[in-house]
Amino acid sequence: MIKVLSLLKRPEGWTRERFHRWWLDEHVAYVRDLPGLRKYEVCLTVGSTTHEGCEPYDGVAELWFDDRAALEAAWGSPLGLRAVGHSIANVSSRVVLITEEHPIV
Repeated sequence: MIKVLSLLKRPEGWTRERFHRWWLDEHVAYVRDLPGLRKYEVCLTVGSTTHEGCEPYDGVAELWFDDRAALEAAWGSPLGLRAVGHSIANVSSRVVLITEEHPIV
């Protein structure tokens, strides 16, 4: 299983709440129907233990694919290209990690 973790930071001048609404109300529609997508979760930042109010990211998206080929096909699709473009246009910082899942528990 390949899991993509995307860490997103809101644009300058946006509140955390505005960014969370954008993510859930607008951006999810771009990602939800990607071809080959097995699971999609959005985890929104609500605080931290060390930098309350100054968190480096406002949330993390988790996207599951069967393998790297499925991921590449999704990102290369017209919907995938629109989803990436929509993300880049609405964030101030974006880190994308492509990981291989190793369940432990």
